[in-house]
Amino acid sequence: MTEGISVVIPSYQEGENLRSILPRLAEQLSAIGVPHEILCIDTMEALDDTEAVCREFGASYVRRSGGNNYGDAIRTGFKAAQYAYTVVMDGDGSHDPKYLSEFYEAIRQGPDLIIGSRYTKGGDTENPFILKAMSYILNVSYRLMFGIRVKDVSDSYRMYRTEQTQALVLECDNFDIVEEILIKLSMSRQPYDIREVPIYFEERKAGVSKRKLGKFILSYLATMRRLKKMQRKARA
Repeated sequence: MTEGISVVIPSYQEGENLRSILPRLAEQLSAIGVPHEILCIDTMEALDDTEAVCREFGASYVRRSGGNNYGDAIRTGFKAAQYAYTVVMDGDGSHDPKYLSEFYEAIRQGPDLIIGSRYTKGGDTENPFILKAMSYILNVSYRLMFGIRVKDVSDSYRMYRTEQTQALVLECDNFDIVEEILIKLSMSRQPYDIREVPIYFEERKAGVSKRKLGKFILSYLATMRRLKKMQRKARA
C-alpha cells in the first residue's frame, strides 16, 4: 500500500466545526510531507453545508453507506482509505491535528497502532465531571474484562495500519465500535503492539453531541458481552 496518511472524519452536521478543523489539518499533513487525503464521511443525505465546506478546503466528501450511525461512518471511511496509515479523528474539534506528526513518527518505529491517550502521563481532558466519570468506568471495565494493557481504550483519535483495519469485519453501529476495533485488532495477531501518545482532549467547539446516554450505556453492555464471547471462542 502507498506510503501516506488517510484521515477519516465522521461528520454528522459538523460543517461549522470543519471550517476550523480542515485548514489546520491540511497544514499539519503538509508539514509531515507524505501523500495524504482527508475523507469527511457525511450522512447518507446532506443535513448541512458539509459538502460545500469540503470543497472550500480541499477535503474529499464521502457519503456513508449502510446507515447514518457512527459505525457506518467508520466502516465507510476504512474502506475508502487508500494510504498505508489511517487516522480517525472527531469532527467536533475535540481532537487537535497538531498531534499527527507525533503519531506518524511513532508508528513508523514499528507499533501496530497509535492511540491518542487522555489518560497516559501527559494527557488530559476538559470534559465535564459526568463524562469523565463515565469514561473512567468504561475504560476500567474494558481493561479488566479483555486484558487490554492500555490506559485509554475509548478515545477514537488513533493512527492505524490500513491493511489491518481493512481486514476487519466490524459489527457495532454506535460509538462502541471504537472498542470493537481495538479488541479485534488485539486478537488478530500476538503480540499486538500498541503505543499511547498523550493528548489534550477538548470539548466540542460547536453544535450538539450525538451521544445519547441511555443508548450509550445499553450498546456498550451488549458489545462487551458479544466481544467477550468472541474472545473466549478465539482462545478455545
